[in-house]
Order: sequence, then structure tokens, then C-alpha cells
Amino acid sequence: MATVLITGANRGIGLELVKAYIARDDIVIATCREPAKADALQATGAEVFQMDVSSDESVQAFAKALDGRAVDLLINNAGVGDRAGLDNVDFETFAYVVNVNTLGPVRVLQALSDNVAAGAGKKIANISSQLGSIANATGDMGLAYRVSKAGLNMALKSATSNLAEKGISLLTLHPGWVATDMGGEQAPVHPEESAAGLVKVIDANGVSGELHFLDWQGTVLPW
Repeated sequence: MATVLITGANRGIGLELVKAYIARDDIVIATCREPAKADALQATGAEVFQMDVSSDESVQAFAKALDGRAVDLLINNAGVGDRAGLDNVDFETFAYVVNVNTLGPVRVLQALSDNVAAGAGKKIANISSQLGSIANATGDMGLAYRVSKAGLNMALKSATSNLAEKGISLLTLHPGWVATDMGGEQAPVHPEESAAGLVKVIDANGVSGELHFLDWQGTVLPW
């Protein structure tokens, strides 16, 4: 039985990840911005905490509430989307997307790496996107989102050696084009299908000092 911590767990992929780990009889600590409104998450049996990854104070308060509790697997899932291209960029929105998608996971890494180091699993999986691949970049739709995920990948790549010294391994994962509020109804992958694939990929990748960029089916993606 592992202790799994999942951020942004109140809907979509995050909620399905919670359900998947609960079904394995793991202990799940789930965070979201508004627990009082997260009825589906509360119904899973997970331990639900408030945390807004865009806020230094909120992340630090959550870390304090954990009080050094060991975490075997941390999944940085919280994120937001934006479809605007270059001609329609709203810079306030752009900054918010980067704050949540790039700085948010870094805040969590900084605040909770000791909790993960104290666990047996010592893994941190991060939900990124193939849209963050610079090698595969085409078009400008979702410019802020693309930049935020590329920034996340760079942050993780840069942090790998630091966390390896604590025995922690990192993964950066593309969940597929998923039919969520962010992905849209036309997306071909269902949230539960994505979550099941992500769990398998996380299980299959042991503790390592290298960072792997993989999709939900285990395919290696270009940076």
C-alpha cells in the first residue's frame, strides 16, 4: 500500500487518477482549490486538502499541514489551459497559465521533495503535454499553454540532479488528447483511459537519475 499525493484532483484526469489509486487500495492525498465544491472527489474516499498551486502561501500551508508525512508518489497534475494564438494573446491570462502550469509544480517540488524522499517509492510524476515539445512545435494555437509546458519540462530537467541526490526520480508525462474541460469533447481519449495508461507508465519506470518524457502509452517524446 503506497501513499499517493495528487494535485488538481477534483476533475478530469486528476479525479480519474485518484479513483485508479483508490481502487488499488493505496492511500490517496488529493488537493484542489475548493474542497467544499469537490463533491465527486470527496466521494472517492481520498484525503482531501485545499491547495492552490498558483499561491506560494497556499502551497506552504499545505506542506505544513502534511507535517513531514512520507509520500511514495507525488503526481503534479494541477493545470489550466488557454487556446489563444499569437494574435489574440491576453498577457494577464498568459502570465496566469505560466504561474499555474510552470511555477505551480516547481512550488510543489520545492515544498514537498522531503516528503517524497521520506517515502519508499521516491517518484514524482508531472503531467506535461506533447504541446510542450519544442522539437514538435507547429502552429501557435494555445501559445501560453505550449510555453508553460515547455517551461515545466525545462524546470524538471534542471531539477533532476538536485532531486536525484535525495533519491527521487522524475517523470514528465503527456496524458494524451483527453476529453476533459480542457481538452474538449472532441478529444479521442477518455479520462479514465488516460489515467489507467499513466498509472502503468509510472509503475513501469523505476527510480532513476534521468528524466524521461513519455506519453500515456509509454512512448518516448522529443524535447
